[in-house]
Amino acid sequence: MIKTLIYTTTFFIGSSLFATDAQTLIKENGCFACHALASKKSAPAFKGVAMRNKRFNGSNAKASIMNSIKNGSEGKYRHFIGAKMPAFSNLTQADLTTLADYILSQGSKGGSCGHGGGMGMRRGGM
Repeated sequence: MIKTLIYTTTFFIGSSLFATDAQTLIKENGCFACHALASKKSAPAFKGVAMRNKRFNGSNAKASIMNSIKNGSEGKYRHFIGAKMPAFSNLTQADLTTLADYILSQGSKGGSCGHGGGMGMRRGGM
């Protein structure tokens, strides 16, 4: 019982720190200027990015998202053809991992992903 309580407490503390770190990175880098969690803005929602990368890139979804954040991306979503994501080459590998993990976690949350249930996605990444 005590072991379970310690594990559960550690899990929630770890999850909370993870979300805070990711949210700090998102805020510091202005990600919400273009992205939202579950609705589209001038760029796809994080939920849509997660679902799309899981669908098209499978086990490489995380690496694909990290690559798009680090090097920028363009033309991967039909409804966002004119949008270009800038490169965030200033981010560390740890920052990229934190952001990619956070974005992927949004794909398992309920609600609309803001891109027509999968429509408008092209193969390739963020």
